[in-house]
Amino acid sequence: MNTDDSPAARQQRKSWSEAVSVRLIETDAHGTLAVGALCDYLQEAAGNHAGSYGVSVVRLMEKHLTWVLSRLRLRIDRLPAAGESLEVRTWPTGVERLFALRDFEVLDAKGRRIAAAVSAWLILDTAARRPVRLQSVFDPPGIGETTRALDAGIEKLPALESADRETPLIVRLSDLDTNAHANNARIAEWVVEGVGRDVWQRSLIRGLDVDFLAEALHGDTVASRSRTMPGGQYLHSLVRNGDGREIARACTRWELR
Repeated sequence: MNTDDSPAARQQRKSWSEAVSVRLIETDAHGTLAVGALCDYLQEAAGNHAGSYGVSVVRLMEKHLTWVLSRLRLRIDRLPAAGESLEVRTWPTGVERLFALRDFEVLDAKGRRIAAAVSAWLILDTAARRPVRLQSVFDPPGIGETTRALDAGIEKLPALESADRETPLIVRLSDLDTNAHANNARIAEWVVEGVGRDVWQRSLIRGLDVDFLAEALHGDTVASRSRTMPGGQYLHSLVRNGDGREIARACTRWELR
């Protein structure tokens, strides 16, 4: 980890880039990168960039703190195949209330953008289970670039009033992250699961917006509910069956293959 915290070093670290090679085990039955694996790429790059400032999840956990992803707005132009080389770029775009804002781009070997995202992150007190002010933990790096990856805001998504489909799920040990709750990439997979096999087989996912609202722990049963909307869109709600708590709400957009 780069421990140089001089102004010049901080300026250089305001953006982050890392190379990724798509592995066969990260692809789905279509032979292209699974949405959950793409979310893993984004999370890994964000974590590595935070680590360059000395605020990785591992370092924060020593202080009974952790990073959590609160909101994600992802647009997908193309999902790559196994063996493709990618570049994942990320940079901070400021602070809004308790949120640390961060953008992403994923480029293919020819430098063409195949996916982009904007996101909002919180630092959580793991004992109180409440967010804390970023400035009380570290000095946020400020805006890495003036260019935004997407023209998309992080406003709350609309609630799902009624569903026309429900898929039952259970939180497995393999779904848990270092915070001992279901990882955000697994939750993204559960959202996709909610559209059903028929839609997934005949369509390409082009947009995934998620608000992460609450934890899902090992053994929890979760209902992935969805409703078909005009224009190839679906509204989603993931609800913890034990207490009826909504753990995530989402909107996806699909187009026919």
